[in-house]
Amino acid sequence: MKKLSILGMGHIGTYVFNTLRQNPNFYITGYDLRLGHDLSDETFLAEIIKNSDGVLASTPFFLNKTIARLCNEYGTDYFDLTESVDVTNYVKTLTNAKFVTQCGLAPGMVNIIAHHMARQYNEVQDIEIRVGALPINANNHMGYYRTWSTEGLINEYIHPCPAVKDGRLVVLEPLTQEEIVNMGGIILEARTTSGGVGSLAETWQGRARNVNYKTLRYPGHWDLIQYLKDDLGLATNFHTFVDIFNKQIPLTVQDCVYIMIRVSGWKNGNLYTDVYSKIINHQSDITAIQLTTGCGVMAVLDSWQQGRMDHLTGWVRVEDIDYDSIWGSIYSECYQ
Repeated sequence: MKKLSILGMGHIGTYVFNTLRQNPNFYITGYDLRLGHDLSDETFLAEIIKNSDGVLASTPFFLNKTIARLCNEYGTDYFDLTESVDVTNYVKTLTNAKFVTQCGLAPGMVNIIAHHMARQYNEVQDIEIRVGALPINANNHMGYYRTWSTEGLINEYIHPCPAVKDGRLVVLEPLTQEEIVNMGGIILEARTTSGGVGSLAETWQGRARNVNYKTLRYPGHWDLIQYLKDDLGLATNFHTFVDIFNKQIPLTVQDCVYIMIRVSGWKNGNLYTDVYSKIINHQSDITAIQLTTGCGVMAVLDSWQQGRMDHLTGWVRVEDIDYDSIWGSIYSECYQ
């Protein structure tokens, strides 16, 4: 039995810990500042990591590089939920263990689903991923209450967005290319955001015409965010941006996650399109973002625990993990 340590027992880490500890196949320990564990102390981190088979970094993204470096030093497998392109680019350089980045919801499970859908085509034209974690009800001007990490949210809003356009790997500006999406009669607006495409753009460059990711929001949200980001200059004042959201935008546990993935291309000489569409609601005391992000990483950890990833080393794209082991996991049920 592999020993797994969860670093960071916040919104997602706690849900993963409480769920996996009910599985007798997991030997799991959780660490967090609120439990008296200083995860910014490198000596303390090293002691945890060298005595673990794997760690899940459910920490703020600015701690992830240190955790990954120590995992590389001690040969401990590393998993994270980050949407940070910078963290992933660093992790790509490490080779002394498995380094599975971006294995939550988006990036994560949506990339696994999109990749599987695209592989059914002889020739792929477009891979489009649209995801939104939203309050079920909101009556403020922004049409938004916080449902997850503010740091992660603002990170998505201000950083460049990898994509494939006309077969070439490109970088798009965040909060651009607005489109209208209708999900079950609910009208949403989508714009480009950073991180959600994960490694899928790299995987499909030269093989698909277009690959892109956009975040879904209720109408009007993006214009206000654009005003904060550009007109007030908060894109270059990250901590102020985060602080404003934390102080002025309430949290909610009554949330839902919208997912729409569309793949088009040629099969057996005919042009087809396939759509995966899902609306996942919160469940009593479990938020939708906890459920979808937690189940995404737990399906990956389940595959790891079962030895289905033993042949992999170095940086591992989530889409390269055996699809059947992910989709067949008990933890992927909310996506089915």
